[in-house]
Amino acid sequence: MNELAETKERIFDVFVELTSTLGYENVTTRDIAKKIGINSASIYYHFKSKEMILNYTYDYYLKYQYDNRIPIDTMKKLIETASAEEIVNTLCYTFKTDDQIRYVRMILITKIIYMRIFQDPVANTIFTENNKNSTEYIINILQHGIDAGRIAPDFDLVTFADVLIGAMISMGTKAFSGPNYAVGQLEQEKRILKLLARLLTFQS
Repeated sequence: MNELAETKERIFDVFVELTSTLGYENVTTRDIAKKIGINSASIYYHFKSKEMILNYTYDYYLKYQYDNRIPIDTMKKLIETASAEEIVNTLCYTFKTDDQIRYVRMILITKIIYMRIFQDPVANTIFTENNKNSTEYIINILQHGIDAGRIAPDFDLVTFADVLIGAMISMGTKAFSGPNYAVGQLEQEKRILKLLARLLTFQS
């Protein structure tokens, strides 16, 4: 990576770090430049405005948001034999990856999106579309569980998917206070996941 590219990436990372902690409105390009140790004018060489850094941040999230989600065909095979607790834990995927830089970025960007859903139409759209996609993903997998005879035919897939996603949002809001989040690390989260597993009762 050349020096110009490294500077752009550093601007991006510091923006994400500061914004996820202080909020978008409370971060200035001067703050970013000071933390990096560069002149404020250098930022405008890479990004014409702070808003452009935010848009770059959203684009990054959209590019990688589903990279670590288990493929639906794999999940369908899993639901044929796995326990309810294993299924629930696996559905609550995270951004964990061998690329630690990307992992931290995705955690912090998710926090930014959560912070901005009520004031930023772009963040709201990302949040809404993400939930819609996750709902379809969960329902598709659980429907296969019904088709395979593991889940009762009258199981309310839509309500369960809504509850699971709501729990994920609640857990994420608490867990995204730091960049080392992993499913099940919080005691409250463990209780929620166990409750959801009990709701997903498999037929004998």
